[in-house]
Amino acid sequence: MKLKLALAAATVLVAPALMTANAQQSSAYVSGGYTQFDGDGGAELGAITGRVGVGITPNFAVEGEASFGVDDDSGTELDNELGIFAVGKLPISPAFDIFGRIGYAQIETSPGGSEDGLAYGAGGQWNLTPVDGIRLDYTRHDYDAGDVDAISLSYVRGF
Repeated sequence: MKLKLALAAATVLVAPALMTANAQQSSAYVSGGYTQFDGDGGAELGAITGRVGVGITPNFAVEGEASFGVDDDSGTELDNELGIFAVGKLPISPAFDIFGRIGYAQIETSPGGSEDGLAYGAGGQWNLTPVDGIRLDYTRHDYDAGDVDAISLSYVRGF
């Protein structure tokens, strides 16, 4: 619940101000795709993941993500995963970027309950056009109950 309130507050207070203040420099984007979560306990869970982000500069962005389970494993079900991240980007060419990200995430599973903690990872984005891309990334979630690794493949649309 704390993460949901933090995400709502950040969205309402920070994102519009950043987009207005940096209208000449910023670029918003959304993405949607599939994420495979692999936990220390052996559960492999699949999810549909959506992200919304805003580029503050060409090399820095802030993004929020939400994942909802679609593939259960041995009685374990992913209810949702929510996170907010700072993203550092490095354009390699007009067609390809690499990035690293760090943030805070919360995951809810049944049974199992809710865990939250640090999340960090890296990935790359192939830019098909100036506004369309394909993104592949890896994120490690450090929770008290154990680590969860996530690999995502997404379509990205910039605005």
